[in-house]
Amino acid sequence: MKGTIFAVALNHRSQLDAWREAFQQAPYKTPPKTAVWFIKPRNTVIGNGDSIPFPQGETVLSGGTVALIVGKTARKVTAEKAVAYIAGYALANDVSLPEESFYRPAIKAKCRDGFCPIGALSTLSDVDNLTIITEINGREADSWNTVDLQRSAAELLSALSEFATLNPGDAILIGTPHNRVTLRPGDRVRILAAGLLPLENPVVTEGELA
Repeated sequence: MKGTIFAVALNHRSQLDAWREAFQQAPYKTPPKTAVWFIKPRNTVIGNGDSIPFPQGETVLSGGTVALIVGKTARKVTAEKAVAYIAGYALANDVSLPEESFYRPAIKAKCRDGFCPIGALSTLSDVDNLTIITEINGREADSWNTVDLQRSAAELLSALSEFATLNPGDAILIGTPHNRVTLRPGDRVRILAAGLLPLENPVVTEGELA
């Protein structure tokens, strides 16, 4: 990946349900009305087969998802026209420490080295009804479908391009459910979905990477 990796929080119904009570507390007292964005910077990005560093003493969660890959410059694009700006999709893993707030996703939780594996580009027509499976050491640990997302991939591209110019090679992670898979050193995590090339990464204790 050569572009910027954007990601969206609270795009899955289960996340909104899990945080509903917290959203009623001060200072906000209401759920977010628009998409909550954060960035996975260059240090987080690794490819298929690369090792996910496991920081000692932390809880690390796997977030199997899809990355929309931007194909051409997009600025103020409508959702109806978004498909013309999408080069394709790739499986991704929004690895994270547990979140303490979704209003301001923490850099410490989201932006650690190796916390954004992204697989190879595939040219699916859309990912609006796609089952994403996470396997740990060859056994299914999680499965969810993109029909439960609040905003589709096209709607996310439209919303983001409203205020940020997107360039070829940029990517948008379309979201994850609230419940995710806990990783441990020595695990092999594999993300699967029909029509997309698998994404597999070993988990290695930080400091033990070659």
